[in-house]
Amino acid sequence: MKVYFAPDTSDHPNWGCRVMGAWFPAGLAGAGAPVTFRTGSQWFYRRHPDMPNLPSLADFRRFAARIGSRKDLSGMAAMLEECDLVYLNGENFIRPGTRKGRKLLFLAYLAKAVFKKPCVLTNHSVDFSEPELAEIAREVYPLLDEVHFREEASAEEGSRYATAGCWRLIPDVAWAIPAAPRSEWGELAFRPGQFSAWPDSAENFDPRNPYVTVCGSSIMSLKQHKDTDVVPAFIALCRRLNKEVAPVVLAAPDESDLKIMRKVQAALKLPLLGLHLPVRQAIDVIGNATVHVGGRWHLGIFAATGGTPLVALNANNHKVHSLMRQLRMDGPVFDVLRLADHVDDIVRLARAHVESGPALRANILRRSQELAAQVDQNMEFVRRLAAARGKTA
Repeated sequence: MKVYFAPDTSDHPNWGCRVMGAWFPAGLAGAGAPVTFRTGSQWFYRRHPDMPNLPSLADFRRFAARIGSRKDLSGMAAMLEECDLVYLNGENFIRPGTRKGRKLLFLAYLAKAVFKKPCVLTNHSVDFSEPELAEIAREVYPLLDEVHFREEASAEEGSRYATAGCWRLIPDVAWAIPAAPRSEWGELAFRPGQFSAWPDSAENFDPRNPYVTVCGSSIMSLKQHKDTDVVPAFIALCRRLNKEVAPVVLAAPDESDLKIMRKVQAALKLPLLGLHLPVRQAIDVIGNATVHVGGRWHLGIFAATGGTPLVALNANNHKVHSLMRQLRMDGPVFDVLRLADHVDDIVRLARAHVESGPALRANILRRSQELAAQVDQNMEFVRRLAAARGKTA
């Protein structure tokens, strides 16, 4: 069986993208359908001379009708024609004002409306508050063989467009990659330089002692906030956490976070888990922290897989609010753009999490394991298709 997989996010430096880029090809191979063709995530971010902007459903239909040459779309049309299954990783978020989400939906539309191939859209979140995007979803989702939403808020919204019985709520694949218990790290974890990823340094980080991890927020990657300077607020926050809760370890899971955290490190001389750190090491560090503070979906998951409580900052959409709901954690989601106003409350909540002790960690870890046990459901359709093809071969 020939499988076309996209986006292959292993080409993206973001920690969450790298986790998905490793998990999905392995999951597909394990389901009896190893990847034959793939398109990297960078294709979905960029403009292409052979593909116009597609803001509306009418544009989808008009451009799809022109797909004739199998060289169209950087050779993707030829792959769609030859494959037996199109498996699409929602990867992040289908939301207003982004090129990536529309291109993903257009690829799904081509797979079904033009090439008549089985197609699954998995592991994604949605915001269909833009009417034109909602109209596209209303057309595309019923065509798909299965649609998998990764959290409840998106399932509640997106299921209005999907066919009953063909959509499912299945947790993000990152839940299936738990942090190793600190007792299993061994002496290598404590070596000087073990967590330094050039050109960034995590010197003076000793994971045998309690520590707090702090990352930024995906909201800072939005164009309208590119000139907002949150560095002074993060410096003030980390200084307080470092003094009143536990030593702080900075985390930079994305390029937009790296710009902030390098400045914080320069001011406070704190260890920094750089963008190029192996992701499994990052998961182990964050999952064994005393508390994690941040506005990143995947880092909140990394924390929970080891039982680490989260002090949540808002993201560029509802993801972090949805994560708190998925974890069944009460508590606020603090506004990064007003971070200076929230420092006292964040420190107070971090201390409360520490004082809750092992019971809170055990509850978070138990919930994380419940979610992890559901992840493999996103391969059930693939296994059925591979088995059916095997019987008719």
